[in-house]
Amino acid sequence: MRKFVDLLRKEQGFTLIELIAALSLFSLVSALVYGVMTFGVQSYQRVTMENTLRDESDLLMSAIITEIYTFAPNTISSDEVNKTILLRRDNISGGIDEVAIGISGGQLVINELPTTDPASTASDPVGDVTTPTPGDTYNTRTSTDSTLGPDSSMSLECSANSIQPCESGLLNIKLSLTLERGDTRRQLAVESKFGF
Repeated sequence: MRKFVDLLRKEQGFTLIELIAALSLFSLVSALVYGVMTFGVQSYQRVTMENTLRDESDLLMSAIITEIYTFAPNTISSDEVNKTILLRRDNISGGIDEVAIGISGGQLVINELPTTDPASTASDPVGDVTTPTPGDTYNTRTSTDSTLGPDSSMSLECSANSIQPCESGLLNIKLSLTLERGDTRRQLAVESKFGF
């Protein structure tokens, strides 16, 4: 016990050189740990944002495809200026059911349009393709954190070089998604083609 007390009474300290060396090593290790942690957090945020963009692009593409196949249109027409496609089918009462799928306000909007009666369809069989807006009273089926950029588009290629409206053909969809969180901004462009 006496040896332990004697060790505590010794008043030896560190020399200035030892203290500078210890502080230098501590600073070097701290900077290295900070760099690794910062890189890890930035990588996590980047991967999270990219995954969100991929998930949202899958959601938007599947919403369009699902709407086309569940609505089962007789004809499809497009308006590339308004970035809209119009699905039409005959209903059992002799009128026409319509669904407009478009890009408006940076979002994909799917609107069920009011059913037209047989008298109005006889005078205007093709009609105008209207641009759906998020403020319409009809159902908006998709909601995403990202926004669709001006490069996003939907175009239609009718089979056998027929004119619109098409009964069969190829739908080309190009989505340019942008996601912003704080001062970080990520973009993703996806393209898809499918037949109907």
